[in-house]
Amino acid sequence: MPSNPFHPILTIARFERKTLLRSWFFRIFAGLFITGLGIFNIAVFVEGSDSPWLFRALPASLPYANLIILNLGQAIVAVFLASEFLKHDRKNDSTEVIYARSMTNFEYIAGKTLGIISVFIILNFIILLMGIGFSFLSGDSAKGILEFFLYPLIISVPTLIYILGLAFFLMTLIRNQAITFILLLGYIGLTVFYLDEKYYHLFDYIAYKIPMLSSSITGMAYLNELILHRGVYFLMGIGLIFFT
Repeated sequence: MPSNPFHPILTIARFERKTLLRSWFFRIFAGLFITGLGIFNIAVFVEGSDSPWLFRALPASLPYANLIILNLGQAIVAVFLASEFLKHDRKNDSTEVIYARSMTNFEYIAGKTLGIISVFIILNFIILLMGIGFSFLSGDSAKGILEFFLYPLIISVPTLIYILGLAFFLMTLIRNQAITFILLLGYIGLTVFYLDEKYYHLFDYIAYKIPMLSSSITGMAYLNELILHRGVYFLMGIGLIFFT
């Protein structure tokens, strides 16, 4: 037995991360978003593009816009990945090196979750670093570093933890990938197009319409309420993973 109690989780996460990075589905998704957001960033900061001055005035505006766009896409892709591995891992023997070793259900699910999230976090930071680089294309753009690294923690991480936990839990209960995928896509559509601003953004787990724009002068408004809102979905996701 390994002395490190987290060794099985980290091992599963490592193999899941390698599998996803080799997946053409994820590569195409990442490539499309990096290319699309790169074009968007260039259009914002190139002189004469007539883009809103807000993107150049506030250091947080560009990373915020980039991550909100990315967060919506990765929430949908995460649903597919979460439901896919529970169905096909054993069938395709893609993790037979893991199954040969003893592990608990929690270690397996936690390792899978950590592996998927780590890949998406890498993509998030690539998008952030791209935004930092493009911000120097404009001489009048305000430069900020803290905001670039704050937004992944309050936008992407709670969303990914919650949607992965929900997908794992529903897939375990329903045991049908197609039905689970349709239900979760319907849930995402419902929250984005109808429930996003209802009850003070309570159901907006993607943070699609929650005002999070930070100013270098006044900071971020209602930060405590924002942390509470995102923390609720983060803890709900952790709870669903434990239930799974």
